[in-house]
Amino acid sequence: VTQVKRLLSLTRKPNTQWRPEKGLLKDPKAFPIMRKGAPQFNTSYDPESLKTPSAFRKFSPPEKPRLHPHREAEMYNEENFHTLLGKFQFEVKGQFAQKGELAEKEVHDTAFALHLVGWLKVRSTFMLGHVQGDTFALSYFRRWLEEKHISPEAGTMEWVRLWEINTGLPPPLRYQHLLCVKDRRKYKNRKVHILTTLERTQINRFEHEAALRQQTEQDMSFGG
Repeated sequence: VTQVKRLLSLTRKPNTQWRPEKGLLKDPKAFPIMRKGAPQFNTSYDPESLKTPSAFRKFSPPEKPRLHPHREAEMYNEENFHTLLGKFQFEVKGQFAQKGELAEKEVHDTAFALHLVGWLKVRSTFMLGHVQGDTFALSYFRRWLEEKHISPEAGTMEWVRLWEINTGLPPPLRYQHLLCVKDRRKYKNRKVHILTTLERTQINRFEHEAALRQQTEQDMSFGG
């Protein structure tokens, strides 16, 4: 039997049948970020979720009854398969010229020609998007992304990632238009981001030069 020494009024009474007490090393409580009374959880990026309510209370009208589509495979053929609605989100990494303006125009024109709705966010190093529409248009746009049909003037696409692929959405869709999310940050916030990017680029350049210098010194020592 082990004897536990403790000071009265300073140490809690140990309970060996419960989880061990971490003391000062215990993790703090996790609280969500609050914006005007609405909790902001760690969810995927969506420009609609950034629109916080104007007051602490948010009115939600009663939901209208929806006609759920048939999701059985035998209910669809080549003639009516286009009536099945779907969605997916995508992320593209790469290097895009002119802060992604040319790439944004090409992606927007391709999705707009397919009558897709949702939102697009294109910057100089990445693309984000959420598109909704009929299954034929989504399949064509997905193939366009995966095969990287982008002009060399607009930039290069390194890899593409898709998630939240779903079919059989009930009408009406959540989005009615195809939007391009612009950078609406103030100059001081953009300046901090630019300075951080420049520092990271300079550090990478210094590390590369140091590695080359070390390799050259090793070759000279082995040669001598």
